[in-house]
Amino acid sequence: MPILIIPIGFVLWYLAYETKPISNDEATFTWEEENFVKRTRLLNILKESFK
Repeated sequence: MPILIIPIGFVLWYLAYETKPISNDEATFTWEEENFVKRTRLLNILKESFK
């Protein structure tokens, strides 16, 4: 019985690994772009406050 459990576990792990979401999709790009805009705004505010 343990001889069958280990290969089945590897097959299930492989299937779960293959179906994971891709990190470089449109939603991730939009989120990164929004964070970049927020960071630049904060940096500009900090630069203005130290002048």
